[in-house]
Amino acid sequence: MKLSRLSGPPLWPRLLLVALLAVAPIPLAATPAQAAEDITDRVRAGEDIELDGDARVDLAGGEEITYGGVISGTGTFTVGGDGKLITTADSDFQIPADRRRQTVEARGEPWWWSTIEDPDPPAVTVEAGATLQYGDGEGTTGTIGHYPYDLPEFDWNALNHHVDGTFIVAVHGIRYHPGNLSGSGHIVQPRHTWDGLSLAGRHTFSGTLYNGTALHYSQRQFLSTMPEVDTVLNQGSFIIDTQEGNDTVLHQDFYSREWGNDINFHSQIFGSRVIMTGVYSWADSGSDQDPSLSDPGLNYQVVAHNHNKRGINVEGAFVQWGDGTDDRFFLPGNRDTIYINMHERRIRSHLVFDYNGPVTLSAPISGGIYHDTMDAAGQGDVTIAGTPGNEVTFADQQNYNGATTIETGAVLRLGSGEDGGDGWLLTGTELSEVVDDGALVVANVDTDIDLSRVSGSGSLELEGPATLTLTGDTSYTGPTTVSGGTLSLTGGTIADSERLELSGDDAVFDVSEAGDQTVSDLAGVAGSVVALGANALTVAGGEDSEYAGGFEGEGGLVKTGEAAFTYSGASAATGTWTVEEGALVLSAAELGGDLEVASSLGVAEPSSAAGDLSMAEGSALTVGTEGGVAVDGDAAVSGTLAVDYAEGDPLPAEIPVVTADGEITGAFDGLGDGAEVDVGGTAYRIRYEDGRVVLRTDAPSEGAQDDDSAAAGTDGSGPPTWTYLAGGLALALLLGLGLLGYLLLRRRRSGKDDATLELDIIDPAS
Repeated sequence: MKLSRLSGPPLWPRLLLVALLAVAPIPLAATPAQAAEDITDRVRAGEDIELDGDARVDLAGGEEITYGGVISGTGTFTVGGDGKLITTADSDFQIPADRRRQTVEARGEPWWWSTIEDPDPPAVTVEAGATLQYGDGEGTTGTIGHYPYDLPEFDWNALNHHVDGTFIVAVHGIRYHPGNLSGSGHIVQPRHTWDGLSLAGRHTFSGTLYNGTALHYSQRQFLSTMPEVDTVLNQGSFIIDTQEGNDTVLHQDFYSREWGNDINFHSQIFGSRVIMTGVYSWADSGSDQDPSLSDPGLNYQVVAHNHNKRGINVEGAFVQWGDGTDDRFFLPGNRDTIYINMHERRIRSHLVFDYNGPVTLSAPISGGIYHDTMDAAGQGDVTIAGTPGNEVTFADQQNYNGATTIETGAVLRLGSGEDGGDGWLLTGTELSEVVDDGALVVANVDTDIDLSRVSGSGSLELEGPATLTLTGDTSYTGPTTVSGGTLSLTGGTIADSERLELSGDDAVFDVSEAGDQTVSDLAGVAGSVVALGANALTVAGGEDSEYAGGFEGEGGLVKTGEAAFTYSGASAATGTWTVEEGALVLSAAELGGDLEVASSLGVAEPSSAAGDLSMAEGSALTVGTEGGVAVDGDAAVSGTLAVDYAEGDPLPAEIPVVTADGEITGAFDGLGDGAEVDVGGTAYRIRYEDGRVVLRTDAPSEGAQDDDSAAAGTDGSGPPTWTYLAGGLALALLLGLGLLGYLLLRRRRSGKDDATLELDIIDPAS
């Protein structure tokens, strides 16, 4: 045959390709995976089934089958379709040998606990849309499990479950372990089916858990983790424990729909913690697979049948709410909607709050049974963790009998500062105490409270308006602040506190029933009051301080320590003010009693005392150019005298140093009557007059006549009358200039720090 020549590409490449295809080996089709055996009809018939590979049941059209047969052999079991399979007899089989790889290890002798590594693929699968139920809820079990491991104290099911549909464990009389859980469906443990599920394992399941009766999570005998589960609908008891050396962390949000559910933290002795970082809330909307709360305020409102009542029981466990990374409070509610019980089981309970922002507990921590929480005191301790920003408010009575610890950087507030939000602690028990290394703030509106046994390096603040009474054994060393209300001492002391500050104009510090008291430093604003009663208050003077408030009672004040205490208030207290060490600086102050000075007294602005003034030998008095101190009684002066003068200040013609309604005795060291005193380069002379010690620049000359006739010139030998008229005009001019200088001086002084006096502080012992 003759081949005709065609246009286009040459023919030989196509012929070569045909030849290559002719000699190349033709690959065989891949062997298809063995299809799962459909055992649906055999299940419908109730047969016992021995697996020889993978098997499945397909339920269409919502079909529901109750299967009483037993599955055995080797293989896997899958439920598909949109129906429901209920098993009522226990089955036991294994997965094929080539799929077995997991190991289960027991550790922690003698407190054995188990964990799983490298889990096997699922033995039981519930596909999306399908439902598998173990047990009929009436007393049958119907579980699938294989237990090949020789483990102490716990039987570990080797048959793992993958759930994309719904898996219901409605068995009675046993605590069932479903192996490791995977999938994204819905796992249900129905109501009233004790003893529930054990969730041992490192699960990758990411769906929703429904607890109707009991879920046992991370017990002493096994570890549980479910990092992909975000929601638990809790209608029963969710029971949590730890193992030796392991913290159990749950980030899930818990919801409840009906009254009668709780979370229980069971007894353990290892010091391991259970950490809850989610929120335990009521749910009034959404499906069981996706519960939600329409209004967060409903957590705090009583609803019909108490459906939003929920609580926790701490049974000798170490429990922590929050991990310091947010401020989502674990248990929102009040005493009408939540309860918190702490009991002692081998050890006392311990509850820690760890947030990075303000949170409020509006219910008691107590120790009763379930919702009858106030029937007994809680057996445990509470800690406010030292995370920056962790500010916890107790807005209700706290009825636990142990220690309350506030770590460094943390704040505990007793009372929200709003009506109905008062809070207080149980005191007077053998173990009750406050260890305050952070800040303790009391802000009750209506409820007066007592505190005792307060220690630590932290601060105490009363915001008021209710009264806080410290009844004894107070050794905390941080500052004490009263910004409102009354801080009362009836026992003990706050001498270890670094300072007392009355920062509110209605603040009261009441020691009238506490005996003589000591504070390191005292500061405060006008309007505040120290109620002394018949007691003396010692200001020890660790740092310079200023107080503008008042004192009341029959008691007095004692100044010790090296620092200066400046007082600019009006004291109604009638007791003696004693300056033993350091300096007392008066700035337009009014004292209601005697003033005794063994060390240093400064007068920044003219001040007064209702009693006597006594300046001891070796004491020092420093006055400003505007004047010194006036007393209603006698004045005995001694020691050194100095005038505080700032360069450029105008100088008056006269500086009153001491004024007394009674007698003035004594003299300042080296300053007899008429002695010269230099003030800013100006020579003054000191005069001890009837009721006055004064410095003048215009001291009269010696030999001046002082009888009436000579002053008036009535004997005809005096100067002419016009000389008296001229002298009078000159004197009037001089007094006018003096008044102008005094006013200028006051104007200049009004812009100065009243408490600023350069004092030589005298040590009486030197």
